Amino acid sequence: MSCEKSSTENPMAYLFSSMPRIAIIGYGVVGQAIGAVLAAKVKGARVTAYDPVKASQSLGRVRSADSLAAAVKGASHIFICVPSYLEGKGIEGSAWRRLAKELDRCSALDAVIVIKSTLVPGDASRLEALTNRRVVVCPEFMAEGTAERDILKPHRVLVGGQDKDAVDSVIRLYRHWVPASRIIRMDAWSAQLAKLFANAMLAQRVSSINSMASLCELGGGDVRAVSKAAGMDPRIGSMYLQSSVGFGGSCLEKDVRLLCALAQCMGLPEVARYWHAVISQNDEQVRRVTRQISKMAGKGGRVAVLGLAFKPGVADVRNSAPLRIAEGLAELGHPVVAHDPKVKVAKGVRMASTPSVAVRDAAVVVVLNDEPVYRALDWRRIARIAAPGAKAYACSAEIGRAVATQMETTILGGAA
Repeated sequence: MSCEKSSTENPMAYLFSSMPRIAIIGYGVVGQAIGAVLAAKVKGARVTAYDPVKASQSLGRVRSADSLAAAVKGASHIFICVPSYLEGKGIEGSAWRRLAKELDRCSALDAVIVIKSTLVPGDASRLEALTNRRVVVCPEFMAEGTAERDILKPHRVLVGGQDKDAVDSVIRLYRHWVPASRIIRMDAWSAQLAKLFANAMLAQRVSSINSMASLCELGGGDVRAVSKAAGMDPRIGSMYLQSSVGFGGSCLEKDVRLLCALAQCMGLPEVARYWHAVISQNDEQVRRVTRQISKMAGKGGRVAVLGLAFKPGVADVRNSAPLRIAEGLAELGHPVVAHDPKVKVAKGVRMASTPSVAVRDAAVVVVLNDEPVYRALDWRRIARIAAPGAKAYACSAEIGRAVATQMETTILGGAA
């Protein structure tokens, strides 16, 4: 395959064009969201995406390319939205090196590579060396299920890089819809660390409130009251202070582990231990809830698990605490049947088509994520379908109160 590189006399021509050409490499959750917003908000922009899984598919306002070379041809900006660890390895892995080689071979010499993938600090400079292109780090802060909204109305946008003109060009793209006050210019190393630190802090808050839930359950307190009191302090705030069965998904634990690995590599084992404790507390929360439910079910008791995704409204079971609990209960000898309105198949778990099918003859009915559909269930009917004397375990007080009208209910984190 041959690739023609730009030979324009003005190497900044693409950057200051009123009709920028933008390539999106990787069209998963991040790529789709940023591609859609760039196509809608950057006047005159031509946005082309390449993802081997979605080649030749219709992508709406975003054009689909059948090869990486076709996507990056003539592009002023190349947004890299591939998985952070391609084939399980970072920038030193063969997959990232192949990608870098392709970008070096096929993109314009003056193209700016914009990193959306989460890599460890220092990887931006390595990618610059591999591609011979300017690299700007622009980490994404978004939640699964609200990705496009989070990009449209971000709390902040970090733009990090060593080349001022390249950083300026990325800022100009974002200024089409983001106020200048929310755009923070910084170096690439700091931008990458800020992304890891932000997700590590979110994970830390979940583990922190769950540690308080353990104390409340043993002492007879109510973790919601504890959370409310702490959250009213403006220095703390209430976000991410709701007790749960543990954090999950594709980002939080991965980023905490990257932070731990960075600290170890830099000779700071005490920093690595500090952040690894957040993961350890999360793992213990999963084990603790599993033990509680197993005890409620009795030896070999059947368990119905309602809610299997790592959070409501998504179909993602990657590193899902509810899924880990379901698997743990099965390992302890409990027949487990699960239901989730978004999840149709989960490896190793028997899925039911409806909540009613899942709870039939169950000794314990467990609600492990806060799906609205479970709040609206007819719990009088559920109690009749479950085994005589069946008990319930609820991950939230809101669902717990609804269930408690019909069944003996344990609510995560203490008093109902």
